Amino acid sequence: MLSQRHQRGLERVAELLADAEDPWWVLGSAAMALIGVDPGDIADIDVLVSGRDAEALMQAFALPNQADGGTSHFRSDYFLVPPLGDVRVEIMAGYHIRSGDGWQRVTPASRQAVVVGTATLFVPGREEQIELLERLGRKKDLARLGRFSTAACPEDKRTQP
Repeated sequence: MLSQRHQRGLERVAELLADAEDPWWVLGSAAMALIGVDPGDIADIDVLVSGRDAEALMQAFALPNQADGGTSHFRSDYFLVPPLGDVRVEIMAGYHIRSGDGWQRVTPASRQAVVVGTATLFVPGREEQIELLERLGRKKDLARLGRFSTAACPEDKRTQP
């Protein structure tokens, strides 16, 4: 499911975040692939970090904050794009999704470790990934929801209905 270039990109993400002070997570299609769900195309690797770690990355690697106010559906206080090879990596901090009653901060409650090559990466659990896609509500996110129902659940080895 993960191509060699995506695996290398994820290993580079883990290296970049080796000194992070706070928890961080891979999100989106790469996170789906990391728990065994085929997301289809993986256009980039989305990563959520704390504001403190975003500031540290900006300082250590001279990364500009490219946050631009976001869209009508989501926004982040920090948006960093480190040059990590041939897969685009987007690092966000202060990530919010708009819901009916305003902006809600995204901070996953679950955090499971997944090993890729020599790297350990972290993703929200399966149910939380599903909830995040539902909250985002974009056409591509809602289309990915169906992929969870056909994928084996690694936590209990059963197929979800």
